[in-house]
Amino acid sequence: MTNIEWTDLTDNIIRAKDGGWWCQKISPGCANCYSEKLNQNTFFGGNKLPYSGQPPELVLDTEIIRKWGFQKKTKKHFVASMTDVFGEWVPRYWQHEMLDGMFVAPKQTFQILTKRPLIMLSSVEAWLDSHGLDKLPENIWVGTSIENRHTLQQRSPILAQIPAHVRFWSAEPLLEDLGDISLFLKDIHWIICGGESGPNSRPCHLEWLQSIVQQCHSDKIPVFVKQVGANAYFQQQQFKTRDKKGGDITEFIQQLQVQKFPCLPIH
Repeated sequence: MTNIEWTDLTDNIIRAKDGGWWCQKISPGCANCYSEKLNQNTFFGGNKLPYSGQPPELVLDTEIIRKWGFQKKTKKHFVASMTDVFGEWVPRYWQHEMLDGMFVAPKQTFQILTKRPLIMLSSVEAWLDSHGLDKLPENIWVGTSIENRHTLQQRSPILAQIPAHVRFWSAEPLLEDLGDISLFLKDIHWIICGGESGPNSRPCHLEWLQSIVQQCHSDKIPVFVKQVGANAYFQQQQFKTRDKKGGDITEFIQQLQVQKFPCLPIH
């Protein structure tokens, strides 16, 4: 199970051989990485390694991948919450083994999120070519993290080149107003957005989230407001919530009480 509201399961198929996980920080959204913090705690199975420097020896959990094809109840799988499966340190054949496992599990929906869409594009194109396909199956959703205007301009156009039925953004933690996103929305099918939670959370102004929601509504793009964050502001005033991460939808202002998904494939 998972505490992530927009998925049903987290499948961490890549882990450190001696326990825990590893990833490498790449942009401002990584600064307060929740998975790195979790990895510092051996009680939760972490190894205390920072998400920087050289990776430890890693392993691919092929048993998780194998089981996907035998699961009968349809679920949404976030692959993977503790690392970036399209990181530079991940062998391409691991990525293709993952995609193979998804391909033979059409009842399951897989959500793959990366901060490295250029690697995702290259790897997916090679996998499609090897299978004689021109587009990813409907059950494989591909997304990229968008935390500010720079990453929007840098990552979204690359994501748009990946032939997929569902391409999405995770605009969380949202660190600034994205402004006019209409030119990018024509290639996007879903947006998750939210403020940062946890210690030392950076501010998120609800007006930034409102802008995304309004533009998505105008373009008929489903949007999922995950949380307002632990350091939210509205109309220049601190926006207090009882929920410590600002994740209780009943505490959101009315315009942000929206948690929609793309249309799921029918089996």
